[in-house]
Amino acid sequence: MRSVTTRTAATCTAVGLLAVLSACGGSSTAGTSKAVVAPPKGLASSGTLTYGTAATFPPFESQAVNGDLQGFDIDMVKALSSSMGLRPKPMDMDFDGLIPALGGKRVDIINSAMYITPERAKKVDFVPYIVIGEALLTPAGNPKHISRVPQDLSGKTVAVTRGAIGETYMTAYNKELQQQGLPQMKILVLPTNQDAMLAVRSGRADGFDTSTPGAASTLAGTKGQFALAATFKNDTKIGIAVRKGDSATATAISRALDRFVKSGGYRKLLDKYQIPDSSDYFATTTSASVSASASSGS
Repeated sequence: MRSVTTRTAATCTAVGLLAVLSACGGSSTAGTSKAVVAPPKGLASSGTLTYGTAATFPPFESQAVNGDLQGFDIDMVKALSSSMGLRPKPMDMDFDGLIPALGGKRVDIINSAMYITPERAKKVDFVPYIVIGEALLTPAGNPKHISRVPQDLSGKTVAVTRGAIGETYMTAYNKELQQQGLPQMKILVLPTNQDAMLAVRSGRADGFDTSTPGAASTLAGTKGQFALAATFKNDTKIGIAVRKGDSATATAISRALDRFVKSGGYRKLLDKYQIPDSSDYFATTTSASVSASASSGS
């Protein structure tokens, strides 16, 4: 059963195939298409969909060698923007600055694999689009023999990204360990996912928390430097965030996302970034339940 209770946005109607699925870089100079989904008014910059992202979380968003942004979210927002006749304009920042930037109207949406949680849902509304889990990566060979969460984390040092859901999970797990009479873990809070990974590589931490797709990407790209010790919270939803009560932007994003899913573009992106079928939010969700709000979640 899904743990996120959502309000249904306006029923979305597919009106044809659009969306060019080329990788999106840091530039906002790409041409616009004729709008087939009405864009919201009051955009941060006319003719653009300005989005906040923390580009340190592959395969969703990261920086390529040439500095361009790449990943599932980056490709997806290009297609959604195109449906609204807008140019995508990324603003790359630390993860914990995303919600303040949205509230301050510096960005129109947050497009950064943001996990839907009850605390965040008090501040922003969400349009969910994927389901993932959490993973704990350790040095190759898993020298501390971590497999059970949270029991095997007792007395260990775990690196997490500041403001991300891993910090929340590990804090809650420390309370469980305390209740069980076990030593708590040391939570090493760092600015980015890459910093957390480097903390393990340098021996400062025994493991680091990341998403299950992020773990797969890291394992594939680091040639045996890490091991997958455990997975947990495998029903976590992530979504595009809009300002609380901003139904116009939420509806526009929902309608553009519905078109993207029905066009087959969403499925192509899952395949492109090797995200498992179990992460397909829409496999058991009709288009009418693409939502602009969440009141609970993982």
